[in-house]
Amino acid sequence: MNNPIFLRRVEAFLIFCIGLWVYRESGFSWVTFAVLFFLPDAGAIGYLKSHKLGSTMYNLTHWLIWPISLGAFGVINDHETAKMIAIIWITHICFDRMLGWGFKTGGSFYVTGMGLKKSFGQKGAT
Repeated sequence: MNNPIFLRRVEAFLIFCIGLWVYRESGFSWVTFAVLFFLPDAGAIGYLKSHKLGSTMYNLTHWLIWPISLGAFGVINDHETAKMIAIIWITHICFDRMLGWGFKTGGSFYVTGMGLKKSFGQKGAT
């Protein structure tokens, strides 16, 4: 229990599960969920230009402050679309983190705050 990466992955799994439950209880469309779920990964398009731009864009789209703020706006203003998008966004971020993906360092897509993530097909992937 002293492994911080393991604890972050467990925490992300639990928040992911809570997000799915809240989404279901809210009665939102699962088709919309499926369509929007991977949208935050569009931030990785910056990697086409450079690792620095890619990591910056990815990190901005995977920073929990944005969907939490959007969700708070949705709750305060009773804005269903804002609440729906916030839940999808939070569950996406937690999905990534429970799989071991985290904020990027700028040096490589595979070096994250969750440790070294080996590329697909390499032995020893975390």
